[in-house]
Amino acid sequence: MSQTMKALRIQLLKPGTTFAIPWYSIGIAIAICMALFAVIGSQVPYHSRTTGALSAFYLSGLGVQPWLITQLFPFSTALSITRRAFVRATALLVAAETVIAGLGLALLNKIETGTHGWFVHLRLLDLPHIHQNNYFTQALVYGIPMMALTSVTAFVGAIFRIFGQLGLWLFFVALAAVSAAVAAVLVLTHTIGHVGHFFGHQPMLADFALYPLALVVLFGGGWAVLMLRSRV
Repeated sequence: MSQTMKALRIQLLKPGTTFAIPWYSIGIAIAICMALFAVIGSQVPYHSRTTGALSAFYLSGLGVQPWLITQLFPFSTALSITRRAFVRATALLVAAETVIAGLGLALLNKIETGTHGWFVHLRLLDLPHIHQNNYFTQALVYGIPMMALTSVTAFVGAIFRIFGQLGLWLFFVALAAVSAAVAAVLVLTHTIGHVGHFFGHQPMLADFALYPLALVVLFGGGWAVLMLRSRV
């Protein structure tokens, strides 16, 4: 068995942590929203029965990568798994999570449509600003943001692993400073409206699938570099 497969098996020792939590979360969110609108449905018009509960799926998985880096990475290296093998295994795991998230949420979207909004005319997944007519483009819109968020949290976890709490604090300070500088430039040059107009008029497939890939390349690449240089 290759080192990469060994590292992947270690990361899959607790599938309830690596895979299942987002699905538990979206299932609970659907159940809560169904119960809520079953009770108050007569007071809410059909066109207003839209929720942001889909965010529970993405937010509940934010702690997975820091857990893999801070807990399973030293455990893997103690079993003679190389850093490169751990990085490759994590990349495979993230790719699998992205595919499963995209296809699974797209399937739930079909169920939501077929049941007329979970039998209470609820819009939880089939949101107007991310709706796609094609099943696979819908899967991309659902799946790629998951990969982007995972890449960002993995990068943050790697910073904490290498530089500690002080390094993580300095990273967020630098991030806030850069964000403030960019915002100031956009305001002073009167271009902030053009930026919003640009993204507002892009196809949803570009906004939710193409541009998030830039975050994957940036933060995922940075994470890989940091992990290859990290000390156990």
